Amino acid sequence: MRILLFLVALLSGGYAGYLSTVAKTSYSSFSPAQLDQIEAEQMRQLDRTSGDERDNHLVSLSLLRDERTRVSRLPVAGGVAGLSLLGALVLTLVGALRKGSEQEEESSGAPSESGGSRQMDRNRAAALLGVRPDAPRAVIEAALQAQLAEKDPSQLGGHDPSLRQKIHQQREELQAAAHVLLDRRELAFTPDGTQG
Repeated sequence: MRILLFLVALLSGGYAGYLSTVAKTSYSSFSPAQLDQIEAEQMRQLDRTSGDERDNHLVSLSLLRDERTRVSRLPVAGGVAGLSLLGALVLTLVGALRKGSEQEEESSGAPSESGGSRQMDRNRAAALLGVRPDAPRAVIEAALQAQLAEKDPSQLGGHDPSLRQKIHQQREELQAAAHVLLDRRELAFTPDGTQG
């Protein structure tokens, strides 16, 4: 809808520009009262003349009427352009506000589990552990132990504290994934990653 309104605004604005510049006639500098006087005189002359002179009066009357039409269409075209542009801008603003509020709801509406990790669904949990969502308990536990052994913080020694924190966070996410797949709230693990 916004694109359509922008197109209407563009076309109407272009037409208004055409009317205010290119479509001007030789009568464009006259006021409406002056046009009325000129038209009345042309009509009187039209009745008195014939031949080429009559044709000249007919052309003049045609140009005069074109000027009246041009003047009446100009504000309409400008108004349509302005309203269409305003409508398109309002729709753009409303869409941006709606999108922002949806993102805010998504970011604040996700409940969290212990350890600070976001609640995850079974598919995400299975992908994190590298198993199928309906994998047997033994497969899930084995995958968890293998992943935890791979991310053992005791092997980091004196490495950067932010790296150690990241490893701890990954371990918590792996344990949360196992909780989701095993439908258990707690699994006890010793520091070396084996189930206790």
